[in-house]
Amino acid sequence: MTQNIQKTLEILQKNTTKNPKDSAISSTQVENIAKEIFIMFDSIFDYNLMAQLSLSKDYKTLTKIQQEEYTQAFEQNLKRSFTDKLRLYKDEKLEVLGGEQPKNNRYNLKTSMVLDGKLNYVIFKFYEKEGDWKIYDVDILGISVIQTYRSQFSDILAHSDFQTLLAKLKSEITFESPKQ
Repeated sequence: MTQNIQKTLEILQKNTTKNPKDSAISSTQVENIAKEIFIMFDSIFDYNLMAQLSLSKDYKTLTKIQQEEYTQAFEQNLKRSFTDKLRLYKDEKLEVLGGEQPKNNRYNLKTSMVLDGKLNYVIFKFYEKEGDWKIYDVDILGISVIQTYRSQFSDILAHSDFQTLLAKLKSEITFESPKQ
């Protein structure tokens, strides 16, 4: 994981230092950077479990086909949200601080990132699956990405049906980190 984080920073720095710090990264650049990063991290993220956790008990009420469609839409939405956040990257420093194992099958990797001169923490939450460690959640600034999605999706499902949620997921909902 540490190697992937370091490689990610190298990709970001290689692609963003070509532009002055004030200059925005082009959409094409952002998409290419994201693709390179996803190649490294796709095998580490458990998008299926993340999708299930984001819907909580509602996931089990879906048909197999709906579950597959939802999981695919959730993964694409998560990636779209991440890609959107890449536009904000301006040569920040990300550092791995260490990890802790709260349970035998759980591991939390704590990282720090300096944004606008302010220290922020990002915690990658792993679980053990068939001898590998997979990410099932990420805490950004103390806020769980999965819990945020779960709250948003629960609100939507309280007022409309699954197809409405799916349509919104495919088109607009992205994880919004809290404003500090």
